[in-house]
Amino acid sequence: MAGSLNFAAQLGIIAILGYMGGEAIYVRSLYQPVSLIVLALTVGFAVCGQVAAAISKGAGRPQDVMSNVASLARVWLGLGAALFLVLAVAAPSLPGLLHVDAALRDTFASFLRWTSAAGLLAVGAELCAAGLRGYGYVRHATVLVIWTAGVRIGLVAGLGLGAGSGIAAVPIAEAAAGLTGLAMGLALLRRTELWHPPAARIWRREVFTDLRRIGVPIALSFFVLAAYNFAVIGVLGSYGENAVAGFTVASTLQNIVLLPGMVLGTATAITINQQRGAGEWRRVRASMRGGIEVTVVTYVVIAALVWALHDPLARLMGGDAGVAAAAGGYLGAVALTYTVQGPVLAALTVMEETGGGFLAIVLNAVYFGLIVAVGAVAAHAAGSADGFYAAVAYCNLIGVTVPIIAVRHVRRLSVRGGVAQEVVATG
Repeated sequence: MAGSLNFAAQLGIIAILGYMGGEAIYVRSLYQPVSLIVLALTVGFAVCGQVAAAISKGAGRPQDVMSNVASLARVWLGLGAALFLVLAVAAPSLPGLLHVDAALRDTFASFLRWTSAAGLLAVGAELCAAGLRGYGYVRHATVLVIWTAGVRIGLVAGLGLGAGSGIAAVPIAEAAAGLTGLAMGLALLRRTELWHPPAARIWRREVFTDLRRIGVPIALSFFVLAAYNFAVIGVLGSYGENAVAGFTVASTLQNIVLLPGMVLGTATAITINQQRGAGEWRRVRASMRGGIEVTVVTYVVIAALVWALHDPLARLMGGDAGVAAAAGGYLGAVALTYTVQGPVLAALTVMEETGGGFLAIVLNAVYFGLIVAVGAVAAHAAGSADGFYAAVAYCNLIGVTVPIIAVRHVRRLSVRGGVAQEVVATG
């Protein structure tokens, strides 16, 4: 639910920026890789907080939630400050690497500094929501996520379009969402049994172990995606602002389209893990096969709908005619391949949640690296971004091998589990 709302908020902001003109959405598009880096760290910390809260629930120790949240926040302060310093120092050189037009380089550098600083403020609200959700207060956590998403969209629309602030409204909205979200998060915690202010002064060294064991693998997946976006912008930058902005519009919409694959993958992984815990190893393979089959059927429908509506969707989200045309070109080329990409994402999610996280990261790195390499050659040969779009579509089709690898991973789990069970039974 939280992921859906956050993706929807980003989609809404991109749509609003589209109606401010091509320059606004172009500058925000250039920031996309950096936003994924900030998101990687935020999600890594939040998931650690959620897991720890769930453990505290099982142990009947509600006071541990605030101490864990406070400890994670202390680590974040140091890491966040270091990240902001790196981004602030790198800001002047990034425009050149991304082929940013000379007239917009100062605008982009300023936007990068202010928006990255504001984005780092979001971790307070995210940690509060994670603690609430992990302990079982799902409704409270959902209210908090809805609030921060609403503040972001409302201020970008009100200040950016209504007051004429343009893209400068984005960092203001991010900062306001982070600060007010933290205040609301603390207020919601106070209404529950988790409110133990003295516990916030307790330092829990276990957060480093949690971050290394849980946070790092999750963050690495986002870092791979950030590197991919950075490389794509470098490739498409040679073909104008519309190509870069159109790709960001389309990929943001694509995040929503692919979300059901992640949900179905998580549901399949939960079923498999429950069967592993119960020793029902023979049912594991059937669960994996059933999950993939349901995902394939789902994405046949989704892919057909997106392909049929790709031009209206692009015009709705892009606003600017040139950006909309580029976004429509991308969606028209790749939409039908979602029939493969959805099951691929579901398979990767199952692997991540059943002990195959490292293999999933390697597959992601190979996949995105292949797109960049083939896409750059194809775009150069075609002399336009259309060559890149075609390369993405073909690479998506190659991804059909990933569910096969995931099925083999689950089969190995089943075999190892069955053998271990027999050994215990016989002796």
